[in-house]
Amino acid sequence: MKTHYDFVFLTNTPSFYKLNLCRELAKHHSLLLVLLGYGSEAVNQVPEREPFDVVFLHEGDLHRRNPFRVFFRLLKLMRRIRAGRVLFSGWFVPEFNAYAFLSPRRKNALICESSVLDCSLSGMKGLIKRSIISRMSAVLPSGIPHRELFERAGFRGSIHPTGGVGLIRYTPRTRRKTAHRPLRYLFIGRLIAVKNVVALAREFQHNGKPLTIVGSGPLEPDIRRLHAPNITLTGFVPNEQLPEIFRRHDIFILPSLYEPWGLVVEEALYHGLPALASQHVGCARDLITPGDTGEIFNPEEPDSLTRAMQRIEHQYEHYQDKVHAIPWEQRKKQQIQAYVELGHR
Repeated sequence: MKTHYDFVFLTNTPSFYKLNLCRELAKHHSLLLVLLGYGSEAVNQVPEREPFDVVFLHEGDLHRRNPFRVFFRLLKLMRRIRAGRVLFSGWFVPEFNAYAFLSPRRKNALICESSVLDCSLSGMKGLIKRSIISRMSAVLPSGIPHRELFERAGFRGSIHPTGGVGLIRYTPRTRRKTAHRPLRYLFIGRLIAVKNVVALAREFQHNGKPLTIVGSGPLEPDIRRLHAPNITLTGFVPNEQLPEIFRRHDIFILPSLYEPWGLVVEEALYHGLPALASQHVGCARDLITPGDTGEIFNPEEPDSLTRAMQRIEHQYEHYQDKVHAIPWEQRKKQQIQAYVELGHR
């Protein structure tokens, strides 16, 4: 382990998109990734060899950690090193929040997936968030509604929009494919209430269109009880198998009632699928251009999804052309550049 790092990245679990981002940053900057541990939602392991250093503050399930022990381990670690910038991944980890008040404000930067869509700055929780924000000299909001959160909070530091929450797997893309008839719809995510997946399944039970639901969760029995022959449930599918799943479908749909970003929308677009996203999906305004790369709908309005589906189906080839024209390399550079600029200050 080094004694000085350009970036010390404090986050909870080793999600693949965070690891991909760290690999890119480590090409030109020294970086230490500090992790709480592994969570039930994190199916990724940190490879033995990475181009950056990695420290776990807790070995095993992060939900079983002792917060006081973790905090003192963090303090001990940070006393041994010097950091150009300390990157705080959100404000949901008490140990990291506490450290923000001990670390010099000029070094602190907040990576934020929360937005005006899902985050309130009022009441006691809002006061805590404002206090944490006040300890930051810079913020890295994921997208448009995320930046609006800091503007609403009156943040006076530097703002570096990233355009993403990390880097997806840029695996080889398939060529523009011939659409299936009828068009095949795809949902990928956990089968939980905030994903609004039961309402989605009921919509497709009614319209009879082909829908594949990839994922597992407590709501799976509710979907199976619909007995809709046009709906296929695959269960959990490993990330490395998703490109093939995308290839076999035509339109991606994410009807969430709450979604800070929605990385799976980004993956679907990368693999050539126009996307339908709820207006509550954090990445919708950044990634979806209505009438071109997809549509944004209101999940509380019964006919909103139906109208959005009709628009895409009516001009599917147009949407497909626009999706294949997305400048992915430019988007990748934008995200990395946001961190590079931060390091130069």
